[in-house]
Amino acid sequence: MNHFDFNRHFKKFNRHKFYNEKTYADLLSDVASLSSKFSSQLSSVDTVALKIQSPYLAFVAILASLKEKKLPILFSHLETVSMLERLREQIHYEVIIEDHQIEKTLGSKNLETLFPSMDIIKPALVVFSSGTTSIPKGVALSFNNLYYSAKGFAEYFHRTDNERSLMNLPHHHVGGLMILWRAFFSGGSLTTDLKSPIDFLSLVPLQLKRMMEDNSKLQLLKKIRVILVGGAPLSSALKEEAKVHGLNLYETYGMSETASLLMINGEVLPYREVELDELGFFKVKGKTLALGYFQKNIFFPIPSVWFKTNDLGFRDEFGIFHFKQRSDLIFISGGENINPLLIEEVVKQNSLIKDAYLIPLPDEKWGEMGVLLYQTKTGVDLSAEELNTFLKTKLHPHLIPKFSFKTRLNFEGQLKAKRSELKILAKELYLKNIFSFDFFEVLDTPVIIFFHGFMGDKEDLKNISDPLGAQYSRLYIDMPGHGKTKIENFYTNLDLFQKLSWFINLFSPNPIFYGYSMGGRIALHLALNFLPPQLLILESAGLGLLNSDEQLQRQENDFKQFSGVDQKLLPEFLNHWYQNPIFYKFSEHPSYKSEIDKRSLHDFTEWRDSQKFLSAGCFPLLKENLAKISITSFPLLYIYGENDFKYKDFAQRLRPLDPARKVSILAIAGSGHNPHKTHPLEMIAKLTNCLK
Repeated sequence: MNHFDFNRHFKKFNRHKFYNEKTYADLLSDVASLSSKFSSQLSSVDTVALKIQSPYLAFVAILASLKEKKLPILFSHLETVSMLERLREQIHYEVIIEDHQIEKTLGSKNLETLFPSMDIIKPALVVFSSGTTSIPKGVALSFNNLYYSAKGFAEYFHRTDNERSLMNLPHHHVGGLMILWRAFFSGGSLTTDLKSPIDFLSLVPLQLKRMMEDNSKLQLLKKIRVILVGGAPLSSALKEEAKVHGLNLYETYGMSETASLLMINGEVLPYREVELDELGFFKVKGKTLALGYFQKNIFFPIPSVWFKTNDLGFRDEFGIFHFKQRSDLIFISGGENINPLLIEEVVKQNSLIKDAYLIPLPDEKWGEMGVLLYQTKTGVDLSAEELNTFLKTKLHPHLIPKFSFKTRLNFEGQLKAKRSELKILAKELYLKNIFSFDFFEVLDTPVIIFFHGFMGDKEDLKNISDPLGAQYSRLYIDMPGHGKTKIENFYTNLDLFQKLSWFINLFSPNPIFYGYSMGGRIALHLALNFLPPQLLILESAGLGLLNSDEQLQRQENDFKQFSGVDQKLLPEFLNHWYQNPIFYKFSEHPSYKSEIDKRSLHDFTEWRDSQKFLSAGCFPLLKENLAKISITSFPLLYIYGENDFKYKDFAQRLRPLDPARKVSILAIAGSGHNPHKTHPLEMIAKLTNCLK
């Protein structure tokens, strides 16, 4: 391309909608208004910082800057004053333009504007990339880069001028910026209303997951021709779920240095070239490759030959490229590039901090999340909440660590902590933060893990396990949504069980499991699929439903059972709950009233929400579990109350496995569903004998 004719472009699409109800004619008029201000008030200014919330106004400012031959630098409207000053050290800007300043200039009538010819291979705008240094680098993109990035996309998807994109990504990042340019160059339109007819939608995996969980939004997704997913790897589980729903997903790979997209579903887009070097790193070139970087107010050009990235990948037998991982410290959280060096440097600006490291941990919701480990100077204290308050004045919101833990960071015999060791420490501190637990350790003894039942907590099984204290270490855990373990930290059934197994592994790689009722389901599922114990003890535990129809019905019923309940009515609900025949005469037990009083203090919405993952309908079917139990190497003890006929039936299903597979079955005479409450002495005797 030797020249792009803006004047002809605007004339061609004059009456087309561009942004919501704004037409291309409106856009040109607004650009003319702002250009007039630039010409009269900023004639001597060469660089302008755009700190603009509205994508439309940002695009108006970009076009006005191009027309007046000024270099626009894009910032988030949420960027802190502190960070703006640090970024000014990378590329100097003379003024900052914000929304209210542009809004005042718009609406001038009868302004004519003609775009002059522009140099298409000089910097047209600057976006900031996370890079590998502590301060983001300013990536200089030419008009050519923007044009061919959009043109290649349009050719790949055969985009027409009557198609519409949703403007939903931050426009100060290259991904959101190119949504604007792709629409503009095609003569297409943009909307901010998800309910409008949409042809192109760009999402990060976290956004896709949230939309798929909302049925009304899922129905909208099904109507969209192209759903671009990028910013982070797409998990196989999410990909499979999207396939089941018939969504038109396209996985993307790109970066600021290539004006956004390089590849779609592993195929290289037009006007780009991609290869792998001998070490497996992607290297790229083509008409979308950036001109270079601004660092410390010096421009460093990128050679037009191959540009080596920090991303590792491979090419399959069909010629399709696949991204594997980044080789530097940068990680992706919720679609945003996070540079630990930047956060660590800002944390250390606090005078109370001695040292700090930001460690990425895998996370179902965010992809990876930043966990900050920090050490204060001797004799001073600084809470995580106080540190976060400090960081909010220094960092963009998406850079604030998800969790922060004060700890010791100087390790014996090391001049500097190793990030590999810090990752282990961060994982331990994180897991011990999201799980509420009590651990009673007896050195050189086996560890018993206790899993309480639905609407219970970690205190429930202590009455029968305390007598074991001299011979066993004991770990009591509040299950998610119970006690003080909040359900908000768990996002899927798989996520919950992975975190639970990681947490248990902190205490023992080969523990003994004791699970009651719901806790028994949890212990069984962990034992069969995640962490085999040396012994599994189940008290009144279901072994699985009969078919998928039962699973669906049970999930629905378990979640809806709290309909119409509020906190004041919880005692009434609990009294009704314990009238179930399986709780044989429990309402007559001396501890019954205190149990009701204690449980009435709990937030019942946590119990309700936990059933999204812990309902009996969320677990494998009976047939599958029995098949797995039949081939396990660990022994199983099943305990039930003789008057609990529902769970007596489960015991009968285990009897054929008794002689050959180390399955033992014990009935507690005179008991219903919860013998550990009603018959503790008998349970202690049985448990002590079994553990011998």
